[in-house]
Amino acid sequence: MPMWVVEDSDQILALFLPTGAPLGFAPGRWPITGERHPWDIGDRPVWKGHGVLHLHRPDDPYSVIVFWAEPDRRFSHWYINMQAPYQRTASGIETLDHVLDIIVQPDGSWAYKDEAEMAEAVELGLFSSDAAVQVRHDAAAVGKMLDSGRQWWGHDWAGWIPPASCREARGLPLGWAER
Repeated sequence: MPMWVVEDSDQILALFLPTGAPLGFAPGRWPITGERHPWDIGDRPVWKGHGVLHLHRPDDPYSVIVFWAEPDRRFSHWYINMQAPYQRTASGIETLDHVLDIIVQPDGSWAYKDEAEMAEAVELGLFSSDAAVQVRHDAAAVGKMLDSGRQWWGHDWAGWIPPASCREARGLPLGWAER
């Protein structure tokens, strides 16, 4: 996903995925369904709806994604994507999605998402049972943080508006599928 860098410091890496940004998918089937990835629709899948803002901290086993709702671009929810800590590469960053996610509503209430898919990923051998236990442990730690009201990301990100320079979708980097 070609994203714009909003902030890059020792504390946070904030990346914006604009509307219309192309989504790249490696050839083949998505292991959990045996079909194409659910977002791999059409000849050229692109991000639809408002753009989304991804907030990463070094070494965190998750990212925080800010979603807005149409048509007035009001804050919709926080999406906690459980994933491997990001690694910088020559072409950007890489991470591995850990399937399990958390949806956090504007009022602070939250719920797990994709628990059944996580169990399927273990059954299919995509994650070991031990790895799944660690992901669930990491997700529970995020849940405790949410319950305590000590989330590290500020609510000002919910009202963030991308500058005009970040609203244009860019193409995928050359050679992205060869990695």
